Amino acid sequence: MEIIDAHTHVFRSREHGREAFGYFLSRNPRSGHPAEPVAYGTVEELRRMMTRNGVSGANILMFTWSGQYWRDGQFTLPDDGVRRASAAEELRRRIVDRIRDNNAWAAAHKDLTYFCGVDAVLMDEETMLAEVESRIADGASGVKIVPRDMRIRGDDPRLRPLFDWCASRGVPVLTESSGHGAAFGRPAGFEKPLTEFPTLKLVFAHCGHSPVFGEGADAEVVELAGRFENVHADLSLRLLEVADGTVDPERMAAHIRRIGVDRVLYGSNFVLAELLQPVAEAERPQLARTESSLRAFLRLPLTEEELAAVAAKNFRRLTSR
Repeated sequence: MEIIDAHTHVFRSREHGREAFGYFLSRNPRSGHPAEPVAYGTVEELRRMMTRNGVSGANILMFTWSGQYWRDGQFTLPDDGVRRASAAEELRRRIVDRIRDNNAWAAAHKDLTYFCGVDAVLMDEETMLAEVESRIADGASGVKIVPRDMRIRGDDPRLRPLFDWCASRGVPVLTESSGHGAAFGRPAGFEKPLTEFPTLKLVFAHCGHSPVFGEGADAEVVELAGRFENVHADLSLRLLEVADGTVDPERMAAHIRRIGVDRVLYGSNFVLAELLQPVAEAERPQLARTESSLRAFLRLPLTEEELAAVAAKNFRRLTSR
C-alpha cells in the first residue's frame, strides 16, 4: 500500500532543529527536558524514517515561526518613536525574507512535496499572494498557515485574499487547528470563509485537536465537513492517542468515517511529534513517536480500500499529484 505522510515538519539543519526545540517549543533542562532534542528534523532523518517504514512520499509543511520572531523582536527595538518605527519595519522585512528563504529551501527537495508557508499579518496582500503564486508555479502543492503563530482567527480579513486566490485555482490550504479554549485555530472560526469560498480546499491539521477526543473542535470539523464538500482533515498527533491507548482504534475509525473517509489524510507530525514529548533522549529510540503513529494507523479497523484512501489516495486527489 502506498503511504504518503501529508504532515511533516522538516528543518534546514541541526541548528534549526535546536531552535525549534529550545526557542519555538521552549524545551530546555529548566523545564525538565534534555539539552538536545531526540531528533533534529533534518531531511536525512525524514528519509531514514521513510525508508525504514515503507513510506513512499512525504509532504513538508514549511512553517516559519514568524509571529514569535516578531513579538520577541519588539524587545530589541529603540524607544525613540521614529527610530523604533524604522527598526520595526526592518525587522518585519527580515522576517518576511526568512519566510521566503525557508520556502525556497523546501522547494529545492524535488523528491518531496511541500506546502509553502505565509504570514498574513507580517506580509501585505501583494507580498503574500506574490509568494504563493511564485511557489505554486515552482511546484508547491499547497499553502500552510498557523493561526496560533499569527494570532488571528480563520475569519480574519487579512486571510481573505489568500482564500480567494487558492479557491479560484484549486490550491489546498492546510491550517493548524486547536480546540484548547479560545484558540486562534478553532475550526468554527473558518465557517465564514468556507461559506464565502465554497470551492476552498481547506485541511484542518490534527482533525481539530480537541483535548477531549470527538468533542469541541473535533466535532466542529465533522460539522463543517458535513456542510462543505472541500473540507479535509489530517491525522497528525491524533494517532498518538491510539498508540498510547487513550483512544480505541474503533473510535478513531468511526471518527474518520464521520468526517468522511475520502476527506482524511494520513500524517505523523514528524518531527514535532518527537520534540513535544517530555521524555529524555536516552529513554526511547529516535523517531519512536512518528513510527508509532504509522503502526497505529495500519491497525485501524478500516477496510483495505479505506486505508489506501487515507494513506495516499486522498492526498494525491487533493493536490493533483
